[in-house]
Amino acid sequence: MWAAALWSGGVISHRSAASLWHLPVPRSTVVHVTVADRRFRRAVPGVQTHRVPLARLHRISYDGLPVTDRPQTVIDLLRTERLGLARSLLDRAVQQSWLQEYELEHAIRDGRGRTGNGPLRRLLAEIEPGAHAESERRLHQLLRRAAITGWVPQYEVRLPSGAAFIDIAFPERQLAVEVDGRRYHDDGSDRFDSDRQRHNELVAMGWRVIRVTWTMLTQRPSAVLHQIEQLLAA
Repeated sequence: MWAAALWSGGVISHRSAASLWHLPVPRSTVVHVTVADRRFRRAVPGVQTHRVPLARLHRISYDGLPVTDRPQTVIDLLRTERLGLARSLLDRAVQQSWLQEYELEHAIRDGRGRTGNGPLRRLLAEIEPGAHAESERRLHQLLRRAAITGWVPQYEVRLPSGAAFIDIAFPERQLAVEVDGRRYHDDGSDRFDSDRQRHNELVAMGWRVIRVTWTMLTQRPSAVLHQIEQLLAA
């Protein structure tokens, strides 16, 4: 990476920057660099050059190495990776607050005519207000299509352990729907234990809690809706 950056005068980017930021994408077999000028550079085996404008604020130093910052790296990958991988990356980026919706909007607006704007627009259109993962977006869409009302996304509650957010809440019925994403609990964190503690505290406060998985949403969506409607009716 150092050799590629020094040779090109550019910034480490795309999958190469992703490896430094530990983003969930495959490692690259070449070094990706972004250069903003039009100076001729002969092709070098093992280096892929991207000629696009890069705002100074998105260029940072990683132990002295010039690298695109994490939001810019995510956006670059959303432009260039296949749609399925880009969706998974966007899910994780939104969940972890690596990227905000307005940053996608700015990238599309400021990069008019750039390759990859089409996929960016499509991904932006798939982001539902209040959804923190594709699994939550799917449930939002199911509830809207079934004309089920009274629910609030990311509903804040005060628990003995502190403030928490319910993925989908029906506050008047005290029904909480917790959604497990496609990559649920694969990051090695203690989220599993904290979620179970939150579940127990909600039940102790009188909430009914159900969990919905990615498989249930994609393979048995009618069963998910039926269970929610039963609990609401009860």
